[in-house]
Amino acid sequence: MKLVSWNVMGGYGGHMSAQVEALGERKPDIIALQEVTAGVSPIYREHLQRHGYYSIIDSFQFARYLTRLHSNSFGEMIASRWPLITSPIHFDVPWPEKVLSCFAIGPWGDIQVHTAHVPKGKSSDVRKIQTLEGIYKGLAIKSQYPRIFCGDLGTPQEETADGTIVTWGQKRKRTGEIVLQKYWGQKWDTWERNILEGLAQFDLADAYRKVNGPQAREYSFFEVENGRRSGRRYDHVFASASLNPVECRYLHGLRERRLSEHSPIEAVFDPIIAQTNPSQLAAFPIR
Repeated sequence: MKLVSWNVMGGYGGHMSAQVEALGERKPDIIALQEVTAGVSPIYREHLQRHGYYSIIDSFQFARYLTRLHSNSFGEMIASRWPLITSPIHFDVPWPEKVLSCFAIGPWGDIQVHTAHVPKGKSSDVRKIQTLEGIYKGLAIKSQYPRIFCGDLGTPQEETADGTIVTWGQKRKRTGEIVLQKYWGQKWDTWERNILEGLAQFDLADAYRKVNGPQAREYSFFEVENGRRSGRRYDHVFASASLNPVECRYLHGLRERRLSEHSPIEAVFDPIIAQTNPSQLAAFPIR
């Protein structure tokens, strides 16, 4: 089973068709897209269906969001070659359309899939913390189903050579020492770390680290601040152990082709076992 997660940045200059074409060449079973606008959502649906992804859900299907969404509002989308069933799980986050959940019903069994885009801290500091908190509380549970959580999480700031995570609640002194930011640093550090490290105790481990080890160095996004270009590994896939991730990589070529400023992350799984309970899922509509 193969999954690709990608922040497509609202089509990034009208490249919706090229983005989907590039994804189709990878032949994933499940595609999770972040920052899909309400305006281009129908375009993505059309292109995805042409490539055989007939089961699609997005943030704009749910009436409770429509009173505050506009054509340029950013949401999420999940597409699959296999049936998707909407999930009743609710995440207590400031912008509900930033998190999307479903069940994927395939030959491997029933798998719960979640994708999210965490807003930037610079423009919405409190809401970033609230989003991270809401996602963690929604996922920090024992689940009878194997789970995947993926997306652009806007964290961490850095990962050192020995595998140490540096969050945006921390800073480096000129001496190289890593310390907490004043005032809000502890709270910010806690909620970023809860996602990056804490979900592992709830059977959601970092697939990239599990496959490639702590020494691997890749960046999915680059930003320039004060004239300095810095790489960030913002895009992630977390997965249950029973899904058995065997490959996990970043598709940098798609970023280098300027189809998005983010590199997609691709994970390949060889599921060991997936428990299916159709009677519990039958009550929810298939998309």
